[in-house]
Amino acid sequence: SMKSAQPEGSLPAVKAVVTAGAPGFGVMAAELTAVRLLAPHFGDSAYVWTNVIGVILAAMAIGAMLGGRLSSKVDADKWPFRLLLVAGGLLLLAPFTTSWLGTTLLPSDLQLDAAMPALIRGSLVATAVVFAPPMMLLAAVSPLLIVLLANSGRKVGRAAGDIAAAGTVGSLLGTFAATHFLVPNYGCRIAMTVSAGVLLLAAFVVAPRHRRPAGVAALLAALAMTFAHGGPLRPAKNGIELLAERETAYQFLQVHRSKAESQPERTTLVINEALDSFHSLAIEGSAFTQNAYYDWHAIAPLLAGDGKRPKDMQALSIGDAAGTLRRVYAAIHPGVVVDAVDIDAETMALGDEFFGGDKAAGARYAIDGRLFLSHTKQQWHVIHVDAYAHQVYIPAHLASIEFFEAAYSRLHKGGILACNVGALSIDDPVLKSISTTVSSVFGNVRTLLIPGSRNALLIARRDMPLKPEQLSASDKIAHGTLSPSDAAHWRDIIQTSSDPDNWHELPANDHVLVDDQPLLDELLLQSYIDSIDQKSAVTCNGDRRAMEAERRATSALERGDWHSVLKAVESSTEETALLRRLAGDARWYRRELRSAELEYRAGLSAHPDPEMKLTLEGRLRGAAAELAPTLRAESAATRNGWLAILCTLVGAVLFVAIRRN
Repeated sequence: SMKSAQPEGSLPAVKAVVTAGAPGFGVMAAELTAVRLLAPHFGDSAYVWTNVIGVILAAMAIGAMLGGRLSSKVDADKWPFRLLLVAGGLLLLAPFTTSWLGTTLLPSDLQLDAAMPALIRGSLVATAVVFAPPMMLLAAVSPLLIVLLANSGRKVGRAAGDIAAAGTVGSLLGTFAATHFLVPNYGCRIAMTVSAGVLLLAAFVVAPRHRRPAGVAALLAALAMTFAHGGPLRPAKNGIELLAERETAYQFLQVHRSKAESQPERTTLVINEALDSFHSLAIEGSAFTQNAYYDWHAIAPLLAGDGKRPKDMQALSIGDAAGTLRRVYAAIHPGVVVDAVDIDAETMALGDEFFGGDKAAGARYAIDGRLFLSHTKQQWHVIHVDAYAHQVYIPAHLASIEFFEAAYSRLHKGGILACNVGALSIDDPVLKSISTTVSSVFGNVRTLLIPGSRNALLIARRDMPLKPEQLSASDKIAHGTLSPSDAAHWRDIIQTSSDPDNWHELPANDHVLVDDQPLLDELLLQSYIDSIDQKSAVTCNGDRRAMEAERRATSALERGDWHSVLKAVESSTEETALLRRLAGDARWYRRELRSAELEYRAGLSAHPDPEMKLTLEGRLRGAAAELAPTLRAESAATRNGWLAILCTLVGAVLFVAIRRN
């Protein structure tokens, strides 16, 4: 007997089920790849992930409604082809539109400490513009396929189950293909192009006979696009040479080399959005890093031995990246073994290739730092923790009480835990909470704000008291191997670190960080989004004579203790132009630039002598110039916020329009 003809407005079972897998593949592969495309511009923080997932879910909800409405149309069997074709075409363009939006929505001089609002809102806008339309169209395909399959004679329930199962299998394949194969091996642009190609192939499968040439043309365009993605994913800024670019299973990496006029050459490893930050640094002709926080971590071995290195000392570096700390160790503590741990093996490979100079010997492990400590049985005299993700994020599982308990157990008695924590002041909520958590394990914790940086060195010692004052008796290690400038720099570090007044014992707060309730994201919002700039001048209402207050404030400023500067100014019985200048300088270093301007203006009102007047006027101009990028960042954040609201309104209008249809 002859087979009956396919009913009109229906789709064969095999073709419908195979086609249903394509949107599933496309949605998941594109969603995971979308974050990687956004990362070079907006980072891949929890907020970027949330924006991507939230926008795509909203788009798919609208798309599901749209598909339900289209399934009742007379030409319903034509719509799967149209939707897949357009969605595939939009994803083909996604790498280009994402790059354009990244440069359009963000200022070129965006600074890390002012970036968060602009990054978060900008990523939402970029996701809504680039990825919401194709995700909406893909979500509309499944309802159509269910109806078309049911029209072929299959029961509705079974048709829905088959289409849902096929879509889920496609999603599973897209998830694993993007994360484990396409992005690490070929990059996110090719991964997105492959996702688009799968959709266009499905469009060809369901294309009406007279539309198949269009399907073939789209497939050829996708093939051609795979050869169109040349050059770096994010071009280097003017004056910076891009030495290498890698897309790993974990992050986006670039190695930059720059040389300012009359300055030595700098090589930096930057991750994801980078901005004005870096994860590893090498300075030509120096063992140090121009007073970056790595240099200050070199005091840890001396603290472990009360001024001298312990015998047969071994250290562990968690978050070692390209090996900057091991480079500093090789110069200051020659012969000390430093074992290195980093979750991304590619950072170590880039360190070997582009970050030259001697580095401390030791084993290297490409593994998560928490996992490493949980399984190793070895002990060290010093454990350094410098593990960051997305520039400003300390991973929550590397800042919990459970992690610090593991670190405690892996230290010898008297051993030192040294943590790098991003902070502009000792009032920083992230710093205070990590200090509280470490203190609950070790008992004695001290914090040193590193001069001229936005980093704090948090030190704890196992079962023995910390004695930073004994650093002054250090034997000035390795002076014979250091250049004169490096030797002078090391002496300055020892001098500053050996002064107990420079170490802060932070008061405990209620935020002991635990694995079960990670609070770091919330605390980071307080640190980087909730402005610490009070936009006010310090009130001089103390009982100390002005000259004594000036002496104390000057001393605190010289050692980089901005908090103590402001306390000294506040302790004065009267204001003076010098006190206002000192307070303004401290606020400037804390990135409270509006408050710094107010301090300098108050200084001009305090009847300064001609020389001080010139100084204050110069400081005012400098503060205004420094504030300009922050103002541009705030302007970009405001604009991106309005654009995000506009995108939300467009989605809401579209939802209502489809719902009423």
